[in-house]
Amino acid sequence: MNKEAAKAHILKNLMPGDSLVGFFIAQQPFKLWLFFIIGPLAVLSMKQYFIAVTQKGIHFHRLNLLGKFASDDFFAFNEIATVKIGKGMLQRPMKFTFNNGRNIYIKAQLKGVEKVAKLDEATQQHIERNIAVVK
Repeated sequence: MNKEAAKAHILKNLMPGDSLVGFFIAQQPFKLWLFFIIGPLAVLSMKQYFIAVTQKGIHFHRLNLLGKFASDDFFAFNEIATVKIGKGMLQRPMKFTFNNGRNIYIKAQLKGVEKVAKLDEATQQHIERNIAVVK
C-alpha cells in the first residue's frame, strides 16, 4: 500500500481533536522458535503495521497478508511505559513496553523507495519526548 492511501486511511480514523505528527511502516519479525517447529511457514507469523504518531498517542494499524488494513489499536502515551530505540541503516528496531507488561517489538523503515512511508526524525523525536526512553 502506498503512503498516500495509508495517510488518507489514518486521517479518516483519527479521534476528534487529535492531529497527526507522522506515520511510518514497520514490521514485526517472525518468531524464531516457530521456525524450528513449522519451518519456512514461520514467515507467515510476521506482521506489518502502519504506525501513526499523533499528539495524544500512537495508533498501530495492522495490515493483513494482502496489504489491506485489518485492525487499529490506539495507545495513549501514558499507557506506554518505555520505548527502546536501536540503531540501524535500513530499519530502526523499537521495543514498546506497556504498563500491563506487554511488549511489542517492531522494525521501523528508514530507507526505501519514495512511495513507502518511512520514519523521519521529527516523528522519532516526538516519540522520545512523550515516552520514557530506555538506553
